[in-house]
Amino acid sequence: TFQLCENDYLIKQWYQRRVRGMQCGKLAKLAQECERLPPRLQKLDGWGCRKDKVITCREWNEIHSIASREGLVSIRHDNDKELKELHQNIKLLLFGAVSGMVMCPLAMTDGAATTLSYLLKLHENCPENGCDICSEKWKKTLETAVSNLTSRDPSMFWTSGQWMTERAGGSDVTGSTETRAEVDEAGVIRLYGNKFYTSAIDCKIALTLAHFNGRLALFLVHLPEEFDGTLEVVKLKEKLGTRQLPTAELQLHGIPAVLLAERGIAGIVPMLQVTRMYNSISAASYLRHIVTLSLSFAKTRSAFGHPLMELPLHRTTLARLETASRALVLQSADLSLVINAKEESVSHNVGRVLSTVVKIHTAQVAVTTIREALECFGGAGYMEDTHIPVILRDACVLPIWEGTTDVLTSEMMRALSVGSARKEILQYVRDLAHGKCQLGGYDGTPHDSTLDTQLQGLSEHLDIYLSQLELSLEETPHMGRSVALGLGSAHAAASLISLARSTQHSSDVSAANIWMKTGLPSLAGLDTTDINEVTTSFSNNLMR
Repeated sequence: TFQLCENDYLIKQWYQRRVRGMQCGKLAKLAQECERLPPRLQKLDGWGCRKDKVITCREWNEIHSIASREGLVSIRHDNDKELKELHQNIKLLLFGAVSGMVMCPLAMTDGAATTLSYLLKLHENCPENGCDICSEKWKKTLETAVSNLTSRDPSMFWTSGQWMTERAGGSDVTGSTETRAEVDEAGVIRLYGNKFYTSAIDCKIALTLAHFNGRLALFLVHLPEEFDGTLEVVKLKEKLGTRQLPTAELQLHGIPAVLLAERGIAGIVPMLQVTRMYNSISAASYLRHIVTLSLSFAKTRSAFGHPLMELPLHRTTLARLETASRALVLQSADLSLVINAKEESVSHNVGRVLSTVVKIHTAQVAVTTIREALECFGGAGYMEDTHIPVILRDACVLPIWEGTTDVLTSEMMRALSVGSARKEILQYVRDLAHGKCQLGGYDGTPHDSTLDTQLQGLSEHLDIYLSQLELSLEETPHMGRSVALGLGSAHAAASLISLARSTQHSSDVSAANIWMKTGLPSLAGLDTTDINEVTTSFSNNLMR
């Protein structure tokens, strides 16, 4: 990881002084307590008065304070810092797997700060008396929110929610949103409806969508400090994983809201890009964490008279796990650079497609690889008191959060059909592999000719795969999932090759070699007739 930013003094110092101690000590123990003491809902107090209060453990709040002091959100919003995207990315990689799921509210907080900052900039040239949406009070509300969302002072730090999912679904917000906004007699906008799945309900504010004046609009909601009848916490959700995280179903009974954008889908895009970036970093963090534990375990555990590390079969497994971990770390780092890049550095099309593709790929690879890594511990990997199963349980949410694989694949296919998006994303991956990427990669200095020859061969192999992938884009919609995972794995390959070009380390070249042999999925699609026959037959059997 630190090869990405090996000259950054701040990252090195933070890692040496804080993270080593926290991962093995304080932070990990806090996270374990969050798992042991999950949030609970107090509907009534002892006198029968309605409270709807979500109670979280002290450790959950302490991890929030650590995140605030370390500036895990604020780093990216500090315009004076160089390499701020990588600085934040590396801190989050180290923090995510042992954060007790605080990574989730941080994602929505960073996304909300990004969205509100974008809207403020969009309206900075409005007339002095404001426009249809903004006014001095409106701007002050947003500025205050951004200041608190990015604060390094735990007493001032706010977290944000993202209320999108309703009973009809979560990813297709245009078709599933039923919440409505109405203006009362006093001119206050109030929201009415059900939000079926809302994470980190202990937040201070939330961004949400509702129908208003015939449009799906974006709103800012301040959660009431005490129960006032406008926000009902119906229940807390019981989940496979992420048990540390207070996730609730809400009923909105006229909660006050601030209109942010009349075109809600366009307004929420900056938040979605940031939360997908966090999802990708979380995937890399979980995988990196369990692979590190697997490597350590293999050095001390013996079988057949030898340490596991010396057994050829297990050594091969560890090499594949380590390669996948490196790939996801590099993918998340590249995505952090891309979505924060200026338009002249990388096009909007590349940022939009890459955020979707990397989210899909990192989530899928993380879950399958973490399951395999868990197996490396034998029975210990299945025992709750080793704190290893929680890594798999929590990671299982990653392919679901911020859009399931098939829903995001449909979004990707639509994005690739617009203008020159297909050509631009494929060229970006090729440039990354060949060391021509504007955001990083090969620096042009003389290198080992033998290694360069190997890397050139890998780049040419990747070019062939990308050409096959481009042909797959012409196939039926049933190929979309293969294309998404193929494009994601190709981006991972390009990231590994790019790093190897830069470092000239033999281990980096070997990792790129292993990924090219094991990480690129087949692009062979399923026959449409077979798909229809199987699904129709199954459907008919259910109706009998």
